Amino acid sequence: MRSLLIIIASILIIASIITPLATTAQGQEVILHTHGWWQPPPANKYNPFAPKAIRITGLIYERLAFWNKVPNEYIPELATEWEFKQDENKIIVHLRQDVYWHDGTKFTAKDVWTTFMIYKAQGKSVWNYIDDVKVVDDYTVEFHVKQWAYLLRHYLLWEDGLIVAPYHIYGQWADQIANASEDQYDQILQDLMSFEPDTIVGTGPFKFVKITSSEVELEKFDQYWNVDNVKIDKIVMPYITSNEVGWEYYRSGELDYDCFMMPPEVKQELEGKPFSKIVPIYDLSGFALVYNFKNEWLQDLRVRKAIAYVLDREKIANAAGAGLFEPVEYPTGLLKVAEDWIKDLKDVGVLEKYEHNEDKARQLLEEAGFTFQDGKWYTPGGEEFKLIMVAPGGWTDWVAAAQEIVDELGAFGIQVELRTPESPSYWSDEWYLGGNYDLAIDFFGAWMIYPWRAMERMWIEVNNRPRTQVQGDVFPQTLHLDYFGVDINVQELVDVLASSFDETEQKDAAQKLAYAVNYYLPEFPIAEKKLILFANKEHFNWPNPEENFDLWQNAAGGHLEALAFMIKHGYVEPNPEFWGTPTTTTTPTTSPTTTPTTTPTTSPTTTPTTTPTTTPAPGVNMALIGGIIIVIIIIIIAVILLRRRK
Repeated sequence: MRSLLIIIASILIIASIITPLATTAQGQEVILHTHGWWQPPPANKYNPFAPKAIRITGLIYERLAFWNKVPNEYIPELATEWEFKQDENKIIVHLRQDVYWHDGTKFTAKDVWTTFMIYKAQGKSVWNYIDDVKVVDDYTVEFHVKQWAYLLRHYLLWEDGLIVAPYHIYGQWADQIANASEDQYDQILQDLMSFEPDTIVGTGPFKFVKITSSEVELEKFDQYWNVDNVKIDKIVMPYITSNEVGWEYYRSGELDYDCFMMPPEVKQELEGKPFSKIVPIYDLSGFALVYNFKNEWLQDLRVRKAIAYVLDREKIANAAGAGLFEPVEYPTGLLKVAEDWIKDLKDVGVLEKYEHNEDKARQLLEEAGFTFQDGKWYTPGGEEFKLIMVAPGGWTDWVAAAQEIVDELGAFGIQVELRTPESPSYWSDEWYLGGNYDLAIDFFGAWMIYPWRAMERMWIEVNNRPRTQVQGDVFPQTLHLDYFGVDINVQELVDVLASSFDETEQKDAAQKLAYAVNYYLPEFPIAEKKLILFANKEHFNWPNPEENFDLWQNAAGGHLEALAFMIKHGYVEPNPEFWGTPTTTTTPTTSPTTTPTTTPTTSPTTTPTTTPTTTPAPGVNMALIGGIIIVIIIIIIAVILLRRRK
């Protein structure tokens, strides 16, 4: 009897070991890979207010609301609802009550107050329209409006609605700002920016684990307010700043989601791979040639126009990516989907197309005092006309476009040296944002159909740098418009687009600013692009682009936020054929409109879904099978022993 009891106990112990082993084997850690572009401190900072901060928005940091771009909807995120009380000049924002910071601290209205107070000292745009923010209770915030504006909702919930400052970490600076005068803000901000926290703390579905020179690692936050919909355990973000390197990750199936721009041949190659899902979207942007007004010759409008006439936009677009870039028809700074705003100007024929015309270019340069000799152009001072052009290294499409620009100008007799610093350096004071160039490439259109964003980037600032820093102190702000017979201040007209609810005023401002771009060429818009999204359908089940195109379209200007939204609302799930785990189908917590109110000029094409050929991961059920075999063997031995005892 004693032997029997020992045997039974052994069986129970082994079974208790086998069960978790089997569960672990069947429920292995689900890891999604998408690229990052940050380096560990001191190169980049954990402090969200410091220069070169690591801001992984959507995955780590969240906003009050998510902006669904094409239908122009705002979907509750940290806020659950908002009330615009114009008769009382108040906006009341109600917050979620089940939100935690990644260090376990409860999220409250005090954290929203802290963030907005620091934004006040930074001069964020929302503070042009509000003059106070108050904590009503733990989950209610009240904003006092000093000027109602068309874009106030956008600023408050999305643009400046990114909540990054928990009171228990950054409250001391917010308290100082609340009791300081404006002339004290700079000193407070300097002290704030010198603060170096030990880690990154957000409220999003994933919390920061570590960063090395080769990758960032995030893990699922178990206290996340919508954690039941998050089916991914970890996100790993390899450091990639080059399209070519990104393609190699694509080819090997080592990335699960990303947006590295690719030429048609790479796109075609990837479409042939069974694990690859390719989704082209409208990027709601394009690239433009930027003139640096610090160069005395580029201050001359005739020289800027001459360069525009030299360039063949169709050839440049094809060099960047045939079929993926579409040459601009009217260089106005507005996207084609937004050109209804300037239809009247097109109809009366006052906009210049700047079609390739070297004769006009020669005439303009000669009028400006330039001379041509032995195949080269010389400045009025008798020096060879040479320029330095910069483009972000690793951005193969932009570099190819830049090389085509250099070649065309060189063939015309303007010698241009192309420099391609690594992209993080390019988007810094070291190069483009510091104004260290003669010609550069920048985005235009700026990921919004409504013309405010395009004109704000074109005339006012880029990446929080004023245009007078990026393009020189003499960058134009006040201009005369012959067609309209008026002088304009570009800042005032951009403010009209931001503030006015009157469609007639909006249209008038948009037309004048677009006409000013077309006539004065602060930049020369060249081509609009499609954004090519890659997804690994062998590893994950993704939403159908035909049914949920908006979810993919949101990647324009923010592919990580689009990914985060899809993950946190249950649209991305592990493929059970790869991970060996049953997928629990969940109903997404939100249902964004799937039919765009404005149809993109290019229709998305979707790679037909094919069944992945990969078999379940090796050993998925081996622990379970092995355990069962062991139990059977023990039972057989027990039976034999019992029979012998008899």
